[in-house]
Amino acid sequence: MSLKNKVAVITGATGGLGPIVMERFYNEGCRLAVTYLNETKLSELPQKLIEDHAKVITAKADVTHEDDVSLVFDKAIEKFSDISILCNIVGSYMDSKPFTDLTLEEWNTMMERNLTACFLTCREALRRMKDKNYGRIINITAQPGLYPEAGRGAYGVAKSGVAFLSRMLGKEFKRTGITVNALAPSIIKTPANESWGNPDEMKHWVTPEQLADYMVFLCQESSAGISGTIIEAFGGV
Repeated sequence: MSLKNKVAVITGATGGLGPIVMERFYNEGCRLAVTYLNETKLSELPQKLIEDHAKVITAKADVTHEDDVSLVFDKAIEKFSDISILCNIVGSYMDSKPFTDLTLEEWNTMMERNLTACFLTCREALRRMKDKNYGRIINITAQPGLYPEAGRGAYGVAKSGVAFLSRMLGKEFKRTGITVNALAPSIIKTPANESWGNPDEMKHWVTPEQLADYMVFLCQESSAGISGTIIEAFGGV
């Protein structure tokens, strides 16, 4: 199945994973509505995408805010009259920290930027996809969200919530033509992570290109039977 002219909302387009996913879906023929927060990073995206105003719209949005999320989807509908795909890439990570040292602010930040953002964007997408015969949502959880790690309390619980939400929505929307799945990477081979990584270990990390491939696969008609599933993309970690 071709994804040509499908409308994909991609959150977090300017992060370590977002630009790769954005370009991959663009090359598949999708029309894109992408979110960002940082103007400088937006200017660093491939110019062929940013300048293709017929196929790409950008929206400055904090997807932890309900009004911002609604605005993004309103802009996509206004421009393209449809939404078929949601790639939820926005998220936030924090370094390992003993549970007893966690602050309420750190806990809330992890919940808002990972779980709340996922809730708001999934809810808005599903409202727009409902009663259609095709819809695809791909969320990003993480290895610590599936297998608890010491020191990853707030981050792990938030990402565990993303996994649970994805599984639950897969069941709630079964037999509708809408699928909801999540990818669970270990360490993603982004420039930011490479700055501290061990060269021997980095060659085993999952790449943004691999994750983009998995997302495109989950959007195919041949993947309609996969929903409410968490795909472990741990690489060699």
